[in-house]
Amino acid sequence: MSTHMGKLRRLSSNVDLTEGSIARGLIAFALPLFLGQLLQQLYNMTDAWVVGNFASNDAFAAVSLSGNLTFLIVGFFNGIAIGGGVVISRYFGARDDLGIERSIHANFLFGLIASVLSTIIGLILSPILLRWMNTPESVMGDALTYFRIYFGGVSTVIMYNICMAIMRAVGDSLHPLYYLMISSASNVVLDLLFVAVLRWGVWSAALATIISQALSAVLCVIHLAKKGTIYQLKLSALRLDGPLLREILR
Repeated sequence: MSTHMGKLRRLSSNVDLTEGSIARGLIAFALPLFLGQLLQQLYNMTDAWVVGNFASNDAFAAVSLSGNLTFLIVGFFNGIAIGGGVVISRYFGARDDLGIERSIHANFLFGLIASVLSTIIGLILSPILLRWMNTPESVMGDALTYFRIYFGGVSTVIMYNICMAIMRAVGDSLHPLYYLMISSASNVVLDLLFVAVLRWGVWSAALATIISQALSAVLCVIHLAKKGTIYQLKLSALRLDGPLLREILR
């Protein structure tokens, strides 16, 4: 191991599965992943519960209807993020500093591009998707409003998953969990404030989700930008890398 990599590893809070007890390392790494998956499920469940108790039946139906599609979106980009993490972790295991830097920045740039495209496509296709899902006319207005707010801020969901995958790829599963805990708590508070107290309606439930996801994404980016970490993010290093992008998508 190079002196440079050794110093970076000591400065970061990652689990190195190549050293020490394999079982202990796997448990320490996997437990935050498991807890994080549970918290991810809370977003739509919280929206549905708050709207169901403090809004109309149509609003509740609109939020419940959104669950399948939002799960599909999150799952799709989480899968791509994991693919990018595989590429990063391979360079990390090979102690390839340059490869780590290139793959991290390629993954992050892909997230930015995907955010823009997904926002545009989602806003345009929302009515079509809802019709494909056989959405009742009585629910269509609330559902369309919810989806347009959600897709308007879908970049926060994508970038959180990208940043989370970067940190996990080098063995840091704790920071993503911390940020997700903060985001989940803020989502509950904002849902109750917007829907139960201010009575803003179904669109505010989507807004609460986006604000909460944005908080976790910002915290992730701030952490990635810290000096002295394996995954330090530098905006000046962002550039299109065709071979790496193809490898991430593959």
